[in-house]
Amino acid sequence: MYARFFHDRLEFAANALSDTAPDDHGPVIDGRAMVDGSALDDLVRRYANSRAIDDRRAAATEWSKFFFARLIIPLVVIQCSTRRALDLAPAHWQAYCHPDGTVDRFVFDQDPLGTRPADGDIRSLVDDVMTPVTAALVGEYRLSPRVFGSNAAMYYAWALDQLAEQGHLPARRLAPARALMDAPRRPDGGANPFHAPFKTLEPGARDGNGEPTRECRRLCCVRDLDPSLGLCANCPRAITYPSPPNPAGEAAPERVS
Repeated sequence: MYARFFHDRLEFAANALSDTAPDDHGPVIDGRAMVDGSALDDLVRRYANSRAIDDRRAAATEWSKFFFARLIIPLVVIQCSTRRALDLAPAHWQAYCHPDGTVDRFVFDQDPLGTRPADGDIRSLVDDVMTPVTAALVGEYRLSPRVFGSNAAMYYAWALDQLAEQGHLPARRLAPARALMDAPRRPDGGANPFHAPFKTLEPGARDGNGEPTRECRRLCCVRDLDPSLGLCANCPRAITYPSPPNPAGEAAPERVS
């Protein structure tokens, strides 16, 4: 439906919101079953089994990243490109999943692009989908809702950065969506899980890959609850700083953020 808006590194999400089902797929989940949580345990279990993840909480936070990426990245691209808000009411879509339980695409029975101006409007995204799905995940896997909100915010920020880098849209078109990352509440007063997704680091900081960095995600995703999974490179717990030499002239061990 909207593939023409997706370029370069965003092309992978061109069909994530669609009116056409994929030829090959695993489970198909009605939108209402997704947001009420009744389908989540099977999907997360499939994901855990496919990755040999034993800790249910680690599997849940990792699965949520795939879910939020397939939903949020295309929403940002489409709304910024059209300046119109998407209606994500669960009654009008089904999630077509891969056999491993991750979402391939959301297939709509009608065009979700409405006439309401977007201007950073994330009401339907947050209220109709993110909030109930997060509540269901929290209830089942006992992780903080802030963990899932932080996972989602990473993809929101990344999509905006990609649009800015590509330059197909003027900066003023992206400004209302970007402003949400500086606002504790949405313009309508509702919850804003995308507020302050990153924290600024002191000079000299290095990420989990040892690369210089000026910021990291604000909250850890706790994927390392499972021994098979390490910290993400931009995790606050992975940030290190070089320590000054000790009085004997020997370099001291790096300090961790």
